[in-house]
Amino acid sequence: MVIVRDGRLQEIEAALEGQPFFGHDLTDDDFRQVALRETVPGWAVRPPIYVRRNGIAGVLCTRAADVREVFMDPERFAMHRPSLPGYDVFDVFGGLESVLQMDGERHSRVRRLMNPAFSPKGLKALRPAIAAIIAERIDAIADAGPEFDAMADFCNVLIMRALLDATFALSREQQAAFERMHACISMATQFRPGEARPPEFIQAVHDVREVISTVIEERRQNPGDDFISNLITARDEGSKLSDEELFGQINTICGAAIGSTAGALGAVLFVLAKNPDEFERLKRKPELLVSAVDECTRLHGPGLFAFTRFATCDTEVNGTKILKDMPVFVSPQAANYDPDEFDDPQRLDVGRDPKMILSFGTGPHHCIGIRLAKATMQMGLAALIERFPTLRLSDPAFVPNYIGSVGTMTIERLPMRFD
Repeated sequence: MVIVRDGRLQEIEAALEGQPFFGHDLTDDDFRQVALRETVPGWAVRPPIYVRRNGIAGVLCTRAADVREVFMDPERFAMHRPSLPGYDVFDVFGGLESVLQMDGERHSRVRRLMNPAFSPKGLKALRPAIAAIIAERIDAIADAGPEFDAMADFCNVLIMRALLDATFALSREQQAAFERMHACISMATQFRPGEARPPEFIQAVHDVREVISTVIEERRQNPGDDFISNLITARDEGSKLSDEELFGQINTICGAAIGSTAGALGAVLFVLAKNPDEFERLKRKPELLVSAVDECTRLHGPGLFAFTRFATCDTEVNGTKILKDMPVFVSPQAANYDPDEFDDPQRLDVGRDPKMILSFGTGPHHCIGIRLAKATMQMGLAALIERFPTLRLSDPAFVPNYIGSVGTMTIERLPMRFD
């Protein structure tokens, strides 16, 4: 679907007339269901291509070198979206400004203020609470087994509670608002330019704003040693986060991290279970756990695409022309299959210890919560293997169905069993 436009977008369309485009809009769910099997390996070895998302023309970079070029050059490829008609489809946070949408010194300042909350010391303090959540979930699975859904019964609950309970210290009522917001995020990326946003999404944003406002006031009155209290009290050369910045960052961590981390953990379990020889190797050699999580994430990350960048000038990547204001999409998943980076890239090797995977980005906008995400995934996987050494897919021929926002590769259900 090509949308007729005025002004700058019409100029972009005219400049690209006659250029070949990828055969699917990036919002096409049928494409997403087969992308890892049929498309991503080929993307890994080709120059940037023209694509459409929600009908809007953009460029997709997929080779590792090209993906890094975009990640590492915020001067040419900015996170802040131009004020053009229809570009509100790229706002997944309902107007709450995220550090993911900032550039330049403001981005650096907000990240500096957030960094202490994700420090090794802060993570160490969270480990006992996360371990307790994992143990509780595994006991519940053991009692109800031997069949269980690894997504619903383990991954989703673990990540939700690790963030909202252990990290944010929210009440169950407050957590429920973020859970509803997380469930509605996909709605923010599926509508077409000019269409009204779904009322469920608008209500979810409103409810989250109300909760965040209440929580900030509570923590100002009675600060604790939790993530939100640390954000409120953070100072950097006299600077602190404004209320609007606090709103945006709390919403970002809840909205973005819950889905991506749960999806990544589910993908790790799926990849291991689909490669039983390597899964058995890991069970025999638990010292390979860290490498195995990274290697599985390389083969199957949480999504096909990273957050959208926008060209600040007419430029090019690897010979492909990119026009000012065009959205620039990058596929870390395709880059992780680049044979210039990894030998035999489609093969799982839990001992590979891949150092250059791009699933969580690189450069100034790399994932700020990566330590917490990786630690939670590693702890969860280790506990599952220890408790259920015969853990495997219920059906060895299982093919997942993927859900979530545009390009998200979150497995809807993951039926597993143990003896």
